[in-house]
Amino acid sequence: MGIIPYFGRARPVSQTSTTTSRGPQAYWLLFASSLVLSALSITNVGLISSMVDWLLEQNNEMQTFQVNWPGNITPLNVEPKNLWVNQGHASNGVAAYGFFVGIFGMITAWRMRKAGRRLRSLTALTVLLLLAMLFTFSVFVFVFVVTYQTTGQHIREPVASNTVDINYPEFHWTPETWFKAVADFPLADEVKRQEIKEKTTSMVVWRWMLLPILEVDSIAFGCGVVGLRELCGAMSASYT
Repeated sequence: MGIIPYFGRARPVSQTSTTTSRGPQAYWLLFASSLVLSALSITNVGLISSMVDWLLEQNNEMQTFQVNWPGNITPLNVEPKNLWVNQGHASNGVAAYGFFVGIFGMITAWRMRKAGRRLRSLTALTVLLLLAMLFTFSVFVFVFVVTYQTTGQHIREPVASNTVDINYPEFHWTPETWFKAVADFPLADEVKRQEIKEKTTSMVVWRWMLLPILEVDSIAFGCGVVGLRELCGAMSASYT
């Protein structure tokens, strides 16, 4: 008679304990995607910062490039008059934001492992990841539109020859498209020409890095939504 009531009381406790210990299954996906997001973002911060340092170095130390046109040796100022740099600032903002959100995501994912209740930090993280997706997408579109608007332009010898000691006035440029045009010229310093090519390749890399950052933003956001649903499901099961 006493054994039956004992097992009747013990069964709900066992069910609750099993549900709680199982926890959400999305935490490791969220942790991995947050780790990748931080890694990609800090890499892009490094690439963009390297570009900025190099541009400052050219302005302060080089100031001009020597172009050996046939019969016409012309100094060309390092930067043009109309140089767009906002796309670099925006991309750097995306990368810095992604790095810190990724760190927050890893911390939140670690806390999710044994969570039997809804975490406020997971809700906040999901909102931050949604904002990261929108921010990255808008910057991605902006950067590529600006770049392709200035692609295919060339520095014209008559204009450069008549504007010695002033910044090249024709067209609008991004650092990437300007230095690609400069590298096409017969520069007196071949080593500098190869250096410019390497730097423009880095500029192309950080521009395209926005795409995987956007993709990882989306994956991490999806993991956050799934994690919220699993925690809510675990909470509901614990009360049944």
